[in-house]
Amino acid sequence: MAAVDAAPLDAQTRLKVTASLARWQLLPAPSAGRWLLVNIPAFEISLYDGQLRTGTWRAIVGKPKTPTPRFAGSVTGVILNPWWEVPKSIVAESVGRLVARNPKKAAAQGYVRDGDRYRQRPGPHNQLGLMKLDFRNPYSVGIHDTPSRQLFEKEKRAFSHGCIRVDDPFAFAAALLGEPTSRDSLDTVREINPDTQRLPLAEPLPVIVGYFTAEVADDGTLRLFDDVYRLDRGEAATGSATGPGDDCSR
Repeated sequence: MAAVDAAPLDAQTRLKVTASLARWQLLPAPSAGRWLLVNIPAFEISLYDGQLRTGTWRAIVGKPKTPTPRFAGSVTGVILNPWWEVPKSIVAESVGRLVARNPKKAAAQGYVRDGDRYRQRPGPHNQLGLMKLDFRNPYSVGIHDTPSRQLFEKEKRAFSHGCIRVDDPFAFAAALLGEPTSRDSLDTVREINPDTQRLPLAEPLPVIVGYFTAEVADDGTLRLFDDVYRLDRGEAATGSATGPGDDCSR
């Protein structure tokens, strides 16, 4: 934030800067190599190489009632044509009722029940879309595609139950896998083999899922974002950056 120190800041801007700095200070140092940053209030996910941002994609994050938690993890691969393990919260909310009351419709949408376990087959209705990252973490938060891609056209994109949906998923996955992988080659691989496939990364990719309502842009200007979860005031005062968690979802 040193780039903006010389500029006078109004009270609201200073609050955002102070809270965002407090959150950064509690996180592990960014990797010297490649790493991912999910900035929840920006509705963005960015790929970095050291301090250089090499790509940014629009993201959908959790609703205020089902917020995306903040944590550090790592990605080890890309999964094409994924199955969806339906969380118990969503089984109780909607999927369990659909399977019980309208089994033909549930089957047409790819839902499969095995005892208390509910899954959704790969396909056009799958809530993970056509791609997800192999991103294991204590919160079961996923980074994945979505069949509801029209939502990326919205300016404020807090629509999920906690997971992170990414725009242009095959271009995003290709950037993580590196050359010679391309968006088109991934789409071709997925179409040729409709089964679930895992493509490993050359090495694990660190991920920071954070909440920064102020950040310095690549050109040195200050970017400000709405405090979508209403956390700035309390965390600027206490320096706390802990966040609630929720199961992975749509």
